[in-house]
Amino acid sequence: MRYRQIHLDFHTSERIPGIGSRFDPKVFAKTLSAANVDSITLFSKCHHGWSYHPTKVGKMHPELSFDLLRAQIDACHKVGINTPVYTTAVWDELAGREHPGWRIVAPETGAHVRHRASPTGAGWVFMDLASPYLDYLCRQIEETVTLFPDADGIFIDICFQLDSVSTWVQRRMEAQQLDWMNPDHRRDFTEQVTFEFFERTHKAVRKQDPKMPLFYNFGHVRRGRRDMLKYFTHLEVESLPTSGWGYEHFPVSARYFEPMGIPILGMTGKFHNHWGEVGGYKKPEALLYECGVMLAQGAHVSIGDHLHPTGALDKTTYDAIGPAYAHVKECEPWAEGSKNVAEIGVISAEAANRPRLAGIPGHHFDADEGVVRVLLESKLTFDLLDPDSDLTGYPLIILPDAIKVSAKLKTRIDAYVKKGGRVLLTGSSGIDPKKGFLFDVGAKWIGPSPWKEGDYLMPAPDIRPAFLADPLFMYEVAERIKVKGGKSLGDIHDPYFDRAPNHFSGHMNTPNEPDPSGFDAGSEKGRFTYLAHPIFTAYKRAGTVAMLEIAEKAIRRALGKAAMIATSLPRAGRATLRRQADKKRDVVHLLYATPVLRGVIRGEQVQPIQELTTLRDVAVDIAANGKVRGVRSVPSGKALKFTQQRGRLHFTVPELTGHQMAEITY
Repeated sequence: MRYRQIHLDFHTSERIPGIGSRFDPKVFAKTLSAANVDSITLFSKCHHGWSYHPTKVGKMHPELSFDLLRAQIDACHKVGINTPVYTTAVWDELAGREHPGWRIVAPETGAHVRHRASPTGAGWVFMDLASPYLDYLCRQIEETVTLFPDADGIFIDICFQLDSVSTWVQRRMEAQQLDWMNPDHRRDFTEQVTFEFFERTHKAVRKQDPKMPLFYNFGHVRRGRRDMLKYFTHLEVESLPTSGWGYEHFPVSARYFEPMGIPILGMTGKFHNHWGEVGGYKKPEALLYECGVMLAQGAHVSIGDHLHPTGALDKTTYDAIGPAYAHVKECEPWAEGSKNVAEIGVISAEAANRPRLAGIPGHHFDADEGVVRVLLESKLTFDLLDPDSDLTGYPLIILPDAIKVSAKLKTRIDAYVKKGGRVLLTGSSGIDPKKGFLFDVGAKWIGPSPWKEGDYLMPAPDIRPAFLADPLFMYEVAERIKVKGGKSLGDIHDPYFDRAPNHFSGHMNTPNEPDPSGFDAGSEKGRFTYLAHPIFTAYKRAGTVAMLEIAEKAIRRALGKAAMIATSLPRAGRATLRRQADKKRDVVHLLYATPVLRGVIRGEQVQPIQELTTLRDVAVDIAANGKVRGVRSVPSGKALKFTQQRGRLHFTVPELTGHQMAEITY
């Protein structure tokens, strides 16, 4: 897998003339090479259903007069650029028009479904993988890999089957003695169809080449579904930060999948907002920072673009990509084969919930993104885990907000603690509704809070922000606990009442009772720390600075020792540590940028990066992995002065603009 990829979307209506009319293979290849691109995903079939090469299965775009895909592949291969090939699965306008019986039928309405549109609106049709459409799709894939055996991989997009009550679904469910009117039966059948899709398309891709790289795109690869990963050779984590994904989505996904050993390609976009935004551009500074984020999380890099219908690449786009990919190219020797060094393991709330594969995936899980945001802003190193992950090697395990602890997981955590591990639980994590706390956190669980709009927290001095002298409104409610044998971490103050149409007070929320409720805000005992609020979810949703500081202080106390990394970076800065064991070196990645809210498009906040402010003399203090031989700024190679005392390494990075690495050799 290459480090500098382009994902070249080409979803093009049949109503647009002159498809490929300005494609020049030499200019195409030269533009990519000049922008330091070494791999590009090219289109076989788009969401409109048209193929961009001659085909006996589907139909070539009616306004295309030559084999565009072959011309693109040949042009790229001549200059050493790899060419994975794209096809779409569930969205296919042509198939939907010609075979309306192959479309999804919504159980709720009995109508056909379109993405982000009414059944007759401007949005993509959803095809039903339980229908003969899957046969058609597999024939298309087999034809593609036969026509283009020199493709450097296959990318299959839009791989989610929706619940359906089409004729095909009804017949097949009834044959299995399933009730298609029963939502639970439909969900089970939809999962079955999803795995049939994996099996059949996997065989179609591998028919010509058993080792062909293959990725299935959902828009969000669900955590907690290891059962699907056997069909993937690698992951391409679609995550456009200025669109619906945001800046936490990619680090969450990368920190979950990398420990599994599966190669990761991060995927941002050149777009101001979303895919297919022709004429929307990011500044070069934004792309440089976003590429740095992917390198810092151990991923290869992909930038999404959308080719103009004429087949000519935008100069603005590749002028922006060029500097970012020049930086990535220089950084590659310090990225290849590196492994994240983590002091904290976080059980993913999404993974613990084992989400469905069926349906359109949600990109966000507030507990996961909240805890990751806190850890990133605190410069604490971590991995995201699932309940079956190995817990050894992490001094601290966090169960954020809503982790249901099974008997198996409890046994594993008990063994982990017996060997010296520490645990932080928040919210309802580790609580059984019938038994109460499953671990001895030094408190008794009384029950869930009766309040709905949020209660108030007065933290104990050990975790209280310096500027906080009064109860903090939490937007969420705490579990009701009373400390017995542990150390209290603060008090809960109740609101006078919940807001309702017949009684409310003020603009926003009901004030707090002046005296504590008698319930504790958390407890600390032995190797367990517990916070009664779902503080990570609350921070993700409300963004209160005091919540961040409370959560950070609680994590550092639970860790029980100095954190692996300390820096003088501002809050918006990020720091990760990666190890290249074969080269006997560690690499510190430092990042800094300030996205600014500039608009709202289709209900999604747009936060572009407009400029990169240079930080100077960034102090770094790090737990050394042995006797240090040298420290350098890389890729420049400039030696940095350092001191090493009592296992800690101290040095200063003279300059940071967006992304900077420091190499530590042992």
